[in-house]
Amino acid sequence: MQAGIQAYAKTQSLALSQRELEARALLKAASKLQALKENWDPSISVIEDPLSHNRKVWALFLSAATDPECTLPPDARKNIIGLARFVINQCMRILFQPDVTKLDLLIEINQHIAAGLRGSGGSEIASAGSPAMAAAS
Repeated sequence: MQAGIQAYAKTQSLALSQRELEARALLKAASKLQALKENWDPSISVIEDPLSHNRKVWALFLSAATDPECTLPPDARKNIIGLARFVINQCMRILFQPDVTKLDLLIEINQHIAAGLRGSGGSEIASAGSPAMAAAS
């Protein structure tokens, strides 16, 4: 029985917080966008996956913020909804009118929000593009 309790305790310590999961999702999306930027090819077959992934991440934030049972303060909800709509629209614009220069803003938004979720105030941003960070997400 003791072994079972220890295994459960180890699993609990490995569990990630919701904020950490959200931060990792944003950093993974930023990593995909960064790779697209570095290997820019405006063909739909190349740009669709990273932009679609980023849209899906932000659609989840939008869905959570618009849920009537959302416990965030009204101002925070409003800000998340506005930012999510902007990011989703920007992804669609790039998809229909490919422009590599528009990726920077999306990458920065993802990195900054991830840093905020981790409570690091930006210290994570410098390492967000690193292979180690991409592997962790």
